[in-house]
Amino acid sequence: MDKNVILAKKYGRAIYEIAAEQNSLEKTEEELHLIADAIKEHADLKELLFHPLLAKDVKKDTIKKLFADKVQPVVLQFCYVVIDRDRITDFPAMVDVYTTLAHHGMGIEEAVVTSALPMTKSQVEALKAKLSEITGKKILMKQKVDTALIGGFTVQVGDRLIDGSVARQLQTLKAIMMQRD
Repeated sequence: MDKNVILAKKYGRAIYEIAAEQNSLEKTEEELHLIADAIKEHADLKELLFHPLLAKDVKKDTIKKLFADKVQPVVLQFCYVVIDRDRITDFPAMVDVYTTLAHHGMGIEEAVVTSALPMTKSQVEALKAKLSEITGKKILMKQKVDTALIGGFTVQVGDRLIDGSVARQLQTLKAIMMQRD
């Protein structure tokens, strides 16, 4: 396994354990994403933080000025440790690891729904309720649109795939017809 992946898991788990201890899983997730999204969306911030020759104090001071009034001290301290150990380039991966652990800890299951057309709010709520009933967990839904499905949708929940697309139904029908020939 890649050294950076191992380190991202180690750091992500560390911040998760601290947040779990402090009963602030959800708040910590929001704050970590606030910082990770800012780094992703602002090229100048990313360039400053990722620059290998720039002093660590400058990087930490930048994080402090931008986020001290928006995040808990523990999140700020986590960023400082990451900067001190020259791991800021792995920060997004650490946040991903944290998010996965936090969702598991909060009983949240992520579902990726891909549909041929955008779903209405009532369709989304009905599907969320049904998936929650099936999994016994709170569902966090991400939506994608793929016109190649023709109609219907697919749902990926963890390692399970529910495929109710017209494209798959046509594929199945074609396979049955080919067997008959």
